[in-house]
Amino acid sequence: MKNIVLIMTCFFFMVSCQSTGFLMARANVTMINEPYPAKSENANIEVYVTKIPSEPYIELAQITCDDTEDDWNLKQIKIKAREIGADGIIILGKSTSSTVGVPIGNIYYMASEEYGMKAIAFKYK
Repeated sequence: MKNIVLIMTCFFFMVSCQSTGFLMARANVTMINEPYPAKSENANIEVYVTKIPSEPYIELAQITCDDTEDDWNLKQIKIKAREIGADGIIILGKSTSSTVGVPIGNIYYMASEEYGMKAIAFKYK
């Protein structure tokens, strides 16, 4: 009976710790080269995920956003890319992860979740 209570307690603890995207994190920029003049709010930002641009480009910055909602992360990264005058971004993957370990007897149950988004902002030459 104690084991069932322990398992249920651990389950509710892990479920209650999951974020639902409420963080509304802002993007962080690490400049690699000098920024260009900012682009307008509606300027198109090209997004690459599985390939890189075929035209020559220079990398301007690494931009990360650590929210749990990918749509929000992409929106925030594009805002920062426009602010530094980028033509596009190359998505590198998730930016961070969190891990929870729960002892069950003489073993630990580990649960890990990756979230956020990391991208390189670029400018065509």
